[in-house]
Amino acid sequence: MTASLVSKPETNDPIRELGFSSKHGVNWSNYLAYRPIYPTSFFERIYDYHAQKPGALWLTAHDVGAGCGIVSATLATRFSSVIVSDPNDGYVALARKLLIEESSLPESKFKFRQEPAEKSTVESGVVDLITACECLHWTTPDVAIREFGRELRAGGTLAITYYSRPLMEGRERVQEAWKAVWAAHSRKSQDKIFNDAYRIANAGFETFGFPEEEWETVKRVYINTQGNVSAFAVNGLIGERRVKEHEEKIWIEGDKDWSDMKGIEWLKGYIGTWAPFIPESDIQEAWDELELALEGKQVKVRTPVVMILATKRA
Repeated sequence: MTASLVSKPETNDPIRELGFSSKHGVNWSNYLAYRPIYPTSFFERIYDYHAQKPGALWLTAHDVGAGCGIVSATLATRFSSVIVSDPNDGYVALARKLLIEESSLPESKFKFRQEPAEKSTVESGVVDLITACECLHWTTPDVAIREFGRELRAGGTLAITYYSRPLMEGRERVQEAWKAVWAAHSRKSQDKIFNDAYRIANAGFETFGFPEEEWETVKRVYINTQGNVSAFAVNGLIGERRVKEHEEKIWIEGDKDWSDMKGIEWLKGYIGTWAPFIPESDIQEAWDELELALEGKQVKVRTPVVMILATKRA
């Protein structure tokens, strides 16, 4: 069973007012309207990994970097208690509003905390599953992963996930024009915080290391990448890869859950959800070329996804 948060982008009320952060400029109405919806298969991969362990518990999950609670809503259908945490101003308040007041989920299911991934007030050894979805490139990953290990019970599961911008299929001119839009966007994003995030994300999170004395059964699942992590790269900033030989790698291609047909207006709306927000007019030439290349038609897009699953060693 999958719960979901329904966006209402035509209204200006709670999502805009509570969810906007001057630090990152996230408009949650647009985020919910244009970003991919986590499909059932996404959660099944996490749950199947967790369930295969003898004595796996389903008591407490912690959704780190939860934003407005997109993943938290589904975790609440499987776990007795869900900790919803995020460091940003307004996000935890928005998550509470959407999960409890608008989605009518029981308040007793949730604990809300405004705090960073790197330093949590969650007690040690009490969490069964930690999810960190679409957020860890904004952290200091080594510190955050060490903190996750502190929170998890022995045998607990860590699920780190990230999807990059969609790739286009079809005519070469369309593909090249889409690449040019992202190249123009990244040139406008020259700041240390964004460059650090690019180095992590462009490498498909292969910059993350998992010390063997703390973690076991590390599995990296790559979806819609055509067998190459370069599918995640939007520019040339790439950090040092730290994947160990014994870690399992799984490549899944043609996943329809992460594919769709989209047109120019959706593409503009989608890129507007990325930080930092770059006005269309700032990269107008690139958008004009893409619009000409599309010729008023929709195009098939597929989203590259990486899911890293790891177990806290006893």
